[in-house]
Amino acid sequence: MRYYLLLFFAITFVSSSFSQTEEELSQLSFDAIRDSIHKYEFSNMPKAIKASEAYILKGKREDDKTEEWLGMESVVLIYVNFRMYKEANEQSEKTLAFARENNLPKKEMRALTLLGDLQKIATTVDKQLYYYNELLKLAKAQNDEQYREIALNKIAGVQDLSGNTEKAITIRKKSLKYYQNKPLDSNFTQIKKNSAIVSLYGSLAFSHIKLEQIDSAKLYNEYVKQFQEKELDSCFLGFSYSIDAEIAYKEKKFETARKAYRKAYTICPSEYDLIQLNKAYAFGKIEVGAKNYHEAIRILQQGLDDYQVTAAEEGFMRDYYEKLAEAYKHTGDFERASYYFEKYLTTQAEFNKLKESAKESFIKKERAAFKEDFDALVTEKEKSQSKLNYLLLGGSIIILILLFLLLKFYRNKKANEAKFEALLAKIKAAEKPEDIIDTKDEELEEKNNTDIPEETKQQILNGLKKLEEKEYFLNQDCNSYNVAKKINTNTSYLSKVINSHFGKNFNTYINDLRINYTIVRLKDDVIFRSYSIQSIAEEVGYKSADSFTKYFKKDTGLNPSFYIKEIRNIA
Repeated sequence: MRYYLLLFFAITFVSSSFSQTEEELSQLSFDAIRDSIHKYEFSNMPKAIKASEAYILKGKREDDKTEEWLGMESVVLIYVNFRMYKEANEQSEKTLAFARENNLPKKEMRALTLLGDLQKIATTVDKQLYYYNELLKLAKAQNDEQYREIALNKIAGVQDLSGNTEKAITIRKKSLKYYQNKPLDSNFTQIKKNSAIVSLYGSLAFSHIKLEQIDSAKLYNEYVKQFQEKELDSCFLGFSYSIDAEIAYKEKKFETARKAYRKAYTICPSEYDLIQLNKAYAFGKIEVGAKNYHEAIRILQQGLDDYQVTAAEEGFMRDYYEKLAEAYKHTGDFERASYYFEKYLTTQAEFNKLKESAKESFIKKERAAFKEDFDALVTEKEKSQSKLNYLLLGGSIIILILLFLLLKFYRNKKANEAKFEALLAKIKAAEKPEDIIDTKDEELEEKNNTDIPEETKQQILNGLKKLEEKEYFLNQDCNSYNVAKKINTNTSYLSKVINSHFGKNFNTYINDLRINYTIVRLKDDVIFRSYSIQSIAEEVGYKSADSFTKYFKKDTGLNPSFYIKEIRNIA
């Protein structure tokens, strides 16, 4: 499932007020209108569309065809976000026509890419390949290497989808060589180069996993891991863990697979509903493989309930339904097993239509094999009632355990919500950020400061105040030695003054400043909230996400991800 369902669209959150009409909004700057679009593009479709129409109106009034096209494209992306694929496809065709009519080749290539992505779910694979081939032809005509490689890799993805994985591997290897040899420039930076190479290595690893060529997959994953210490987008750091998880799953090392997927989703967390559905599938299939069928049902069923699959997406759910059918079958719930197996067969047929290689005889064979297995299990149930009763008892115990864990989860959730409300109250009551969290250490490094002249104490406090105003505490090199040097004192005096004046040690003093800064900025800055935890950590002076998370939870009682999620809900 993970290979077929995801459509890749940029996700950005920014804030903006929204109370104007389209005409009033169109009087604002393009940046301001774009802020309004981004604010509502995932939460309120009418408002997001309204802002997009204002953007288009402004582009028309200023006779700026490029900006007008961008407004049209934003409508497409909004429809995609709300899973209205038919409407997205129709609007995307308009963006293509507009780009062609107004001689905007870059935008035409972008429109062809978007249209190709949409066809997989909106129409047919044939139509998808048509648009990708049109993109390839135009990229070659424009001598645009970037879009040429995009087109080739999109076509490779369709080859993978259609079962011609060897062809996909050939295309990706050529693209890999291209990016490895491509020189850096102002547009193609080192981080973009590294990310492109890692993405291709990862795709090659997954293709080899699909072909059951595990040794080759491991080799490409080793190449991915070589980039972990280089400049790289944070989410690419989790790529190798996802590959490790899939390899471990294939090798039936289910605990290893669980741990690897946990690391992958920790490094690059996302609340995007499609990512959450894929996450449920990843962990659910592991539990099926490990024969933890009740746990598998819990995970997979929760994923389905949260996502609510649309009719257009049913064709991509075959693997998901197959795992649910298998899990229910092994728990003895034959009615649910039969229901999901029929859904699996239906989506299998739909998926085969996408590949135009469906064979009804194969489906009938699978149905007959399942029915035979189903009848055998029913017979066994009738002959071994006592054994089944024992299994049902065990199942009841497992359900009770799951209910207990669920209750515990909700209690923790309620406790965290209470902590969040208390933190919000502190923020509102605080006259300045440093009043929010003010930790006091029971054991201080330097209690006695009587040997420090009063004038020196004041000089140190004034120096600290200036460094706070300059936000020096956000630097990773902010340590007692560097701070003492900047305010012309020594570390012993610095430690004593901080201990006596603030009632805390130097490290606690710096951590409080950083956490208070983070709390306020996450509350006020929507863009900052869209950063990964690693990026936030580095932004406020920590070298690792683990250190940042530890101090944030120590001071607030909450994980940063929970705080961010709750802030989004009230923003």
